[in-house]
Amino acid sequence: MATISQPGLSGTLRRTLLLKVISKPQPSKEDVSSVIELTSSKVMEGLQAQSMTLYLVDGNGISFNYVYYSPTLWNNNPDKEKEFSEKREKLLQLKIPLGTGIVGQVIKSGKPVFFSSSENSEAMYSMAKETGFEVTSMLTVPLKTKKVIGAIQILNKEPDAPTREFGDSDLQVVLEVAEYSAPLIQRMLDPKFEISDIETAQFIAKFTNCAIITDLEDIQIDFKLLKVIGDAVIKREGIFPYKRLNTTSVAALMTNPLDYPRRESFANATELVVEEVQVIPASFFDALLKRFFKDDGMSQIDPNQMGAEMSELADIIGSEYDTDGSGGRSISDDDLGDEESAPVILLANRVIEDAYISGASDIHIEPLEKELLVRYRIDGVCQEKLRLPITVAGSLVARLKVMSDLDIAEKRLPQDGRIVFKHFTRKNIDVDLRVAVGPMNFGEKVVMRILDKRKAALPITALGFSNYNLERYRECIRQPYGMLLHCGPTGSGKSMTLFSALQEIASPDINIQTAEDPIEYTLSGVNQMQMHKQIGLTFATALRCYLRMDPDVILVGEIRDQETAEIAVEAALTGHLLLSTLHTNDAPSTIARFTDMGIEPFMISASLLVICAQRLGRRVCKNCRINYEPAGNEKEIIEKAIQWSGQIFKSPEDGCATCGGVGYKGRIGIHELMQNNEELIKAINERVETATIKRIAMRTGMRTLHQDSMYKVQDGVMTMREAIANIPPDIVVLEEEETVTLEENITAEAAL
Repeated sequence: MATISQPGLSGTLRRTLLLKVISKPQPSKEDVSSVIELTSSKVMEGLQAQSMTLYLVDGNGISFNYVYYSPTLWNNNPDKEKEFSEKREKLLQLKIPLGTGIVGQVIKSGKPVFFSSSENSEAMYSMAKETGFEVTSMLTVPLKTKKVIGAIQILNKEPDAPTREFGDSDLQVVLEVAEYSAPLIQRMLDPKFEISDIETAQFIAKFTNCAIITDLEDIQIDFKLLKVIGDAVIKREGIFPYKRLNTTSVAALMTNPLDYPRRESFANATELVVEEVQVIPASFFDALLKRFFKDDGMSQIDPNQMGAEMSELADIIGSEYDTDGSGGRSISDDDLGDEESAPVILLANRVIEDAYISGASDIHIEPLEKELLVRYRIDGVCQEKLRLPITVAGSLVARLKVMSDLDIAEKRLPQDGRIVFKHFTRKNIDVDLRVAVGPMNFGEKVVMRILDKRKAALPITALGFSNYNLERYRECIRQPYGMLLHCGPTGSGKSMTLFSALQEIASPDINIQTAEDPIEYTLSGVNQMQMHKQIGLTFATALRCYLRMDPDVILVGEIRDQETAEIAVEAALTGHLLLSTLHTNDAPSTIARFTDMGIEPFMISASLLVICAQRLGRRVCKNCRINYEPAGNEKEIIEKAIQWSGQIFKSPEDGCATCGGVGYKGRIGIHELMQNNEELIKAINERVETATIKRIAMRTGMRTLHQDSMYKVQDGVMTMREAIANIPPDIVVLEEEETVTLEENITAEAAL
């Protein structure tokens, strides 16, 4: 490994070289030398250290991976310089047993050690014999990811430093460097270790002294600026300008602020210099592009203009065609099938495009007595978009049926279909829509679920798991076999959570197979199968197939019947990790659901790893939320749930521009994790009632959905009103003695 420092390089150039190494998709072990050396330079510059050594755990020992000596140690004495050079080479070949010396203690405990000659002269004297020079101050900090992988040790301040010994500010610098360099080093040494783009962005932000942005609410976007520059330049250069500073400069978001060629190219294309830069993760840059340039400029259309256009098209349809028996011409097959010919085609497309722009998850087209109501579900809440003449209903539903390949003549029975929207539009919108049509008293209602095929699963850390639940959930998904179930109503985020879990554990050395209906997220390296009931390809059929295909992990979209449940349990009992979903109110009631399907309790208890019940609640807008002291019933509810009281937040009635006047922006997961244990196994085998199972689960560490929502109220991300609207207070409550035991268990787990 290279050990020659690069004192001639400027700080900016060193950072640029380091960021190039970080940005490699698959860095090599040779890059470790560069990362260690370039990162170490920040410590030596910032602390004016006279000596620095970086140690890494290597099997059952500790190796010296980087050794630096300042020229002030030999003061132009060639013999001394040669002596230190030989000593460095000798140390780099050395490997000491784990637990040896101060470094061994730091690696074992994971805590820094920090003292000086004035505090511990004996230790300093002992170190002087080993180093060959007088030691006056020493600072040793662990390199930690999920485990300790090494340590950084620095000795002595330079003679011309303002202070003789290291202080608390020096300790903070080294702790910060250790925090962001440890995962980078482990990523290069261990191919299985993954570092998220958010962690990478945090490293870059700290190393470049730039702020990091991970939430759109943290910045104000200048829409006119985006429109003037256009998406072509932004996508090509990877620079997202969000604010004009003056006539010649802008503030922008970049994944790598030190990519000056791109900044220069951006300036040449726009005649605007990037003067201020904030760091963003790569996934956030992609999300910004999707949010503001979903279809190469379509998102710049004014929503009010889109609504006016749809109303105008509806009037044309009502007057041109005989939709209500008033004498206009009848709608022909050409009118419903030729994209260039009829206003009804444009209206159907505009409704879908507008819903996509608005970030809707579902579109509801509902016939009333005198009007056709169009509603979008945004952030889990249905919002009225527009009202159209009832004369439009027949032609619009007929067009949507044609797009879904359904029978337009059948109006008495429900029908299900699917729209592949890219077949019906020239715009760059690659979404599928799951369509359900059903007869109502005033006509046929259509509900379309939007499935964005370009949407990727979020990192598991972005789903709203509390630290307590996240640690337990991660422990479960890394088990070699067993059954992991997610339960909750439709639209509660079950599929997203499961795919985030798969994304976390996916690696080339395991075989992951999924059976889905429909395929909502596409994951690299995962084998995904689309169900087709019409030809007999069901979840049970797919499961039987997968058990013969040497799987390690199997995901089944949903357990709906006894046959699927039996095969799922069999898979979990025969060395496979089985992930699936089903519809129950909470985690404990899932046991009753399985027994209702005819599964023997002892089979359930033997196969079960964890059941995660979840809901999605709206986040209170950070920009306009109001803090207040809860009183009365609100105070009683939160105190009873989590034994806490204090100020919480609510949303104002009129909201703000950031949240569109709603008071809420985005959604967050609420979770209830029932992890299997000895007590639960016994209770399940004895067929005890659901309330008893819930009490046992709570006593052994489960936070209920209601409790988790109250913790989110405490953290200021949800309002009390939203929390109670999603999950009512628990009926089953632990006695005081059981609550004390639970708190002791949680404290003990946290300590471990």
